Amino acid sequence: MIVYHYTDKSNLDNIMKSGLKATSRYESFTELRKNVVFCWLSPSDNKIFSDDTICLEVTVDEKDCMVASMDYISFAMMYKYGGAEHGGMNIPINETASDLFVKLYEATAIPLSRYEDGNLFSPEVLVKGNILPKNIRVYVNK
Repeated sequence: MIVYHYTDKSNLDNIMKSGLKATSRYESFTELRKNVVFCWLSPSDNKIFSDDTICLEVTVDEKDCMVASMDYISFAMMYKYGGAEHGGMNIPINETASDLFVKLYEATAIPLSRYEDGNLFSPEVLVKGNILPKNIRVYVNK
């Protein structure tokens, strides 16, 4: 299956040589986000827009993938670490709300094989483990 990953253009050479490395950033929220590469179902799903990013087309085995709603985990992070009004300065706004959004994220996450378009708001693909360079190529908008 093809999914899409956005990265800073300055990372491209390293990724093409070494692949995409799974991260455990945000594992304090949920095990779902531990040891994964974050991807999208479509190039147009990207929520982080920058002229310095590039889209990669990534071939993955769908059995290694979960789909979850990025909106829920984004709200959890905002309530836990502080939103724009706090400058993201790690000032908890409402940890109970954060915990509830994590539960929503986990409860609505599904295996990629069960995903149907429209099942989730802002679906992100969580690919377990590293992705080898041979499974990555630069996406060219056709």
